Amino acid sequence: MSEQDHATRLLQALADPTRLRLVAALLEQPACVEELAGRLGLSAPTISHHLGKLDQAGLLNRRREQYYTVCEARPGPLERTLRELVAMAADQPAAETLRLEQYRQRILDTFFTDGRLRQLPAQRKKRQVVLAAIAADFAPGREYAEDEVNAIIGARWEDYCTVRRELVDDGVLQRGKATGAALRYRRVGAEGVPAMPQPGTCAGASAAKPERKTGMDRIEDAPPTPKTDRQRRKERSELYKQARKTAGVYSIRNTVTGRVLLGSSVNLHGPFNRHRTELRLGSHRCPELQADWNRLGEDAFAFEILETVPDALDGLERDTALGGLEKKWVAAHQPLAERCYNTGEKIRVRQF
Repeated sequence: MSEQDHATRLLQALADPTRLRLVAALLEQPACVEELAGRLGLSAPTISHHLGKLDQAGLLNRRREQYYTVCEARPGPLERTLRELVAMAADQPAAETLRLEQYRQRILDTFFTDGRLRQLPAQRKKRQVVLAAIAADFAPGREYAEDEVNAIIGARWEDYCTVRRELVDDGVLQRGKATGAALRYRRVGAEGVPAMPQPGTCAGASAAKPERKTGMDRIEDAPPTPKTDRQRRKERSELYKQARKTAGVYSIRNTVTGRVLLGSSVNLHGPFNRHRTELRLGSHRCPELQADWNRLGEDAFAFEILETVPDALDGLERDTALGGLEKKWVAAHQPLAERCYNTGEKIRVRQF
């Protein structure tokens, strides 16, 4: 399918109020057809019909959990702006090239400050953009000693060992031995990627005292406009999303009664903030937990991570391991109705 056809299908899929509600519900948390029907007040066949349309547009991921098929929203297609989608659907000349360049520049603006790397992205696609930008510091065709490679990468980020290894693994730097036993490196990738300004040169630092200027000279030489609060918030949000995500089982424990709310997530960064915010606003979906919170106060509750999935696991292996942890901790809290606020054993979809 061409980019133009894909953009058209995506716009068509979202041009329906019910499907927009479905996407919003799945962005909040993954769910199966029966759960979505109950939350949206629609029949299961209606939900299945609209999920099929979203699936055809590439907006869904599906996975099996015992007897159920759980759907979750794919974040990638939803990150595109309406301007980008309209341009692609209209087959605007050079729209795809422009989109890719804008995407690359957004990543560099987010992860670099004054030429220095703030954080290595966790998402592979974004990490490759960052690595290609660092590789552009190496002249093509020239051989470098390992200490030279370390110095060049170290000017961008202190963990030069990690970046050097990833550049070699991605085939951007070629490592071999020349005469003697010394390792030599040669750039063989990242063609056409422009080099970034070196650290410390973006602000035009100079040892000499600047000449005093007035009038139009001050206007012409004025520094770049500082980033707005909105831009800074967006960058912080991007860095947060790219932080390493840990899957596991957690609990909210009533320290007075000992009763707990069990939960699990593939990203333990989010649930505690979400639960705490809902409880403080008085809008938590568990009425009994909300009533105890209102009666006893916030200090009577402990937010605890019970067990995590090894970081080395990902995808299906991670989900399988997380399912095993869920069963373990649900079994440890039997009888569930007496010891937990949960009303069912599906603690990932928050049954209470």
